Amino acid sequence: MQLDVTTIIFGLPGGQRVVPLHLTLPVATVTVQELIAYKIQQEVAECVAQQRSGLSGEYLAPEALINAGAEACQPGPVAEEIARAQEAFSKRGYMIVIDDQRILDPHVVLTLHPQNQIEFIKILPLVGG
Repeated sequence: MQLDVTTIIFGLPGGQRVVPLHLTLPVATVTVQELIAYKIQQEVAECVAQQRSGLSGEYLAPEALINAGAEACQPGPVAEEIARAQEAFSKRGYMIVIDDQRILDPHVVLTLHPQNQIEFIKILPLVGG
């Protein structure tokens, strides 16, 4: 099944970054943790195949996103990237919104359809005083 997933990062010096992904899922029913894993696995595969310039980066530290930019968000081993993304979600480092509803529980079971609007959203803290 094909889904459109959008990653939105607010608060970057150059404005917000929007990164689309046409995600392929083998099944329609997944947990949030599985959705994260499939997304990251596909992004890493696309980076390795040079079909993508870097990871969308919603789970990266704000400093990494601000200082490095999209081009430098290169992946490590896929299992490590998945673990980092799942941990960041559990710690509220970013949010997942499906059809305008925020998902909080990483263990909730989702039944997804191609028309679902799926967004991974990261809001960087304001800097300055």
